[in-house]
Amino acid sequence: MPRVQAGAVSLEYFEQGDGDPSVVLVHGYRSSALIWDVMQQGLAAEGMRSIAISMRGAGGSDVTSQDEDYSAHQFGIDLAAAVDALALEQFVLVGHSMGASTVTNYIRDHEDRVLGLVLLAGGALSDGKPLQMTAEQQAAWDERIEGYPGNVDEQYWRSEHVALSDEIRERLWQDWQNVPKERLRGIRERPQDLQSVLAALETPTLVVFGDRDGTVPPGSSAQGYLTLPETVRHMHVFHGVDHSPNAVIPDRLCGVFTRFIRNTLPA
Repeated sequence: MPRVQAGAVSLEYFEQGDGDPSVVLVHGYRSSALIWDVMQQGLAAEGMRSIAISMRGAGGSDVTSQDEDYSAHQFGIDLAAAVDALALEQFVLVGHSMGASTVTNYIRDHEDRVLGLVLLAGGALSDGKPLQMTAEQQAAWDERIEGYPGNVDEQYWRSEHVALSDEIRERLWQDWQNVPKERLRGIRERPQDLQSVLAALETPTLVVFGDRDGTVPPGSSAQGYLTLPETVRHMHVFHGVDHSPNAVIPDRLCGVFTRFIRNTLPA
């Protein structure tokens, strides 16, 4: 499998297509780059190159040992090292779910490199305040982590990845089974104010989500859209769609991406 050296870690990536602009795709909390497979095929058919990267602890990428290695902040640092190593000068950047926090970390320091930003089912993003949990909530959170992956609802999971080929779906399912506990805990590390980053963006930004999202409330993603400056913000809502349009309706999502890229971004 192709890998790129991103600072101290080696990251798996998948590349499809040729042409401009390049599109960099970042997955969410427990997923891997394989979730973008059908989307990458669609973008290639539209004459665009895409690169989907598995962040550390995902898929075939390196696993490290500390919880703080798996914060969105650290993922943003890894992403910066990866795109530099891949010699990507300017590109469209897409983040799904927690990947929205990863790409927002990246664009905070490298906005000049990003032609357009897409936040897919990413919510309103953090306001920088630490998570406030009662002892009972903390215990429930820890129990879910320690029970993973046996507590994943496989039937629901498969319904959320129905558009992937049988081979890719099985490989992605194995990626989910192999997520290290450190990565699951890492989301709680390093509170950040990412809402202020959204509010100051000058890059055209598309917010996309399904109105049946049971993982990230649709209202939270709508709030993320409203945080963006009016001059750069765009939004698309899929009716009757849950958290993973990229693996359920990738053809429709590819159409939305393509229109955003061709009609909104600089030539």
